[in-house]
Amino acid sequence: MNRLGHIGFTLLVLSPFMSRLGIHFVLFAAAFAILPDIDILLRVKHREYTHNITFAVVATIAAFFLFRMARVKEILALSAFVAVVIHIVADSFTMQKFPPFFPFSKKRVAFRVFKSNNPVINASSFILGSLSFVYFASGGGYVGL
Repeated sequence: MNRLGHIGFTLLVLSPFMSRLGIHFVLFAAAFAILPDIDILLRVKHREYTHNITFAVVATIAAFFLFRMARVKEILALSAFVAVVIHIVADSFTMQKFPPFFPFSKKRVAFRVFKSNNPVINASSFILGSLSFVYFASGGGYVGL
């Protein structure tokens, strides 16, 4: 998926739980949704080192200390973990295989449902996620945890 697709998918997954998680958690998760694609900026192999659970843990620890320094509630650092996991789940439906449990397992997975650059999937994800966010943020129904 592209950036907007990942942001939308994260909003779509988390918005129904907004009454329990809080709007800030959902917004931070949406911001962190594109974090695994930092591998493109770093020019390392795409979906190798940043699309796995280990990276989710490292990102969460880094967010925890950054949030502490910025005097942001540290519990919101968990939004980084959730966002990376949602990103991994979304990318698992694309064509390109990757190792989600690296370095513990090098097994590569992909369900190969759609191409990551599919404009219909990415736009739909963003639009539906945005609508879901607006609906639940404005007091719409919710799914309890």
